[in-house]
Amino acid sequence: MLDTNAFIDLDIARALVARGWSVVPTESDEEKRPKAHFATAKSWREFSERLPTDSELVEWFGPKPRRGGVVLHKGQLCVDRDTKDTLPDGSAPWEETTKGSHEFFRCDPEAKIAHDHEAKIDYLTCGSFVRLCNPRCLIDWAGELPEWKDSSSGSSSSRKDDNSALQLQLPTSTLLETLKAAGWRVGARASNGWFSLTNGTKTAAISADGSTLKMFSTTMQEPPTTPAPQIVSAAELAEENPSLAEPLLNFCRRGSFALVSGDPKAGKTTLALKICAKKAAEGRTCLYADFENGPALFWHRLSKLGDASALANLHYLDCRYSPTIDYIASAMREIGKVDLLVIDCWGLLIAGDGVEDESSNALVSAYFLKVRRTLAEFDAATVILHHTPKSGANEKLCFAGAGASSLQRYVQTIARIGQDKAGAYWFNAICREFDDPFKPVLLRRG
Repeated sequence: MLDTNAFIDLDIARALVARGWSVVPTESDEEKRPKAHFATAKSWREFSERLPTDSELVEWFGPKPRRGGVVLHKGQLCVDRDTKDTLPDGSAPWEETTKGSHEFFRCDPEAKIAHDHEAKIDYLTCGSFVRLCNPRCLIDWAGELPEWKDSSSGSSSSRKDDNSALQLQLPTSTLLETLKAAGWRVGARASNGWFSLTNGTKTAAISADGSTLKMFSTTMQEPPTTPAPQIVSAAELAEENPSLAEPLLNFCRRGSFALVSGDPKAGKTTLALKICAKKAAEGRTCLYADFENGPALFWHRLSKLGDASALANLHYLDCRYSPTIDYIASAMREIGKVDLLVIDCWGLLIAGDGVEDESSNALVSAYFLKVRRTLAEFDAATVILHHTPKSGANEKLCFAGAGASSLQRYVQTIARIGQDKAGAYWFNAICREFDDPFKPVLLRRG
């Protein structure tokens, strides 16, 4: 995971506050200090004594997702390990940065815990601000944080000696047994000695001795093996006469990508839902990966389309708390076979996976290649919803949506929902894989 602040939307912020964490926006990825709403240290630390109100959360995170972190309250402790040399000691929730890791614990509210500069470990307590890389850690685990105890005295400590260790109040059964009882399955052992864990669409890794758990880690997985080159002659292809991938949609084939852009309220989500409902009714398996709406709004919009009796093949994945392409891939593996994948939307996906600059051709090109490599095993038709640029942006790029122009080079179909002078909305597409030109489709009149 990149050493960057997570993008926190209003739903994530509310979930954190509901679990007792004061979440506040940060100034930028480079700045550790909170956003300009907190002009002084005093106003920042005010949130170590109280939780933000819902109106404050709406003001900060309602307009758009922002980077953020938490201000620690009494009884909350973060062990900030500045290097990867100091490995985690226990089963506390953690999140990894390029410099080290964060671990969260309960502690004595009156404890005064000092830094351990020799070991490059900081103990952060009440009033400290912690930038978040993976807020899901706190959302999933805040209700069951282990206690931090000193090994020598059995009480909360003010320091950590080189020969001492963090002692955790764990259940009588081992951590691994507890996870198995909760439905987690143990997978293969990686070359570094860790074991993979899965529970539905959740992934984790556990140390060989069963004492340390890492949630939503991609660092513990084995690197993909490079496939052997498959070289054939044109004569062999002539004998086999391989068929083209099935045109699942009239603008997207299996294994291909279609980028659908449009202004807010243009009807991108509605169009995607209509396509999913139609294909599900035909017996196709569809997955809708939602990064911004949430299940209530998803179902509200879907139910307005009419008959909902033939939707057994339409699956919904809430990606707001784990906005990564690996999370989508794990869901597709669990479903087993997916004909059509809809990603709503591109901007939140790349932000969740750590792409800092949506307008950087180099970053976006590299990330899209990762997306294509990750989804290659499923051979699904993938429709990616995307927003149009802000007003004043280069009009030549508007058809492909906001951000880097390189994105349009890698998709097979570039589509746009636009409004004509009469106010009507049309769907138009440029399909590289189809012989016949795509004829514009009228979606709705103004």
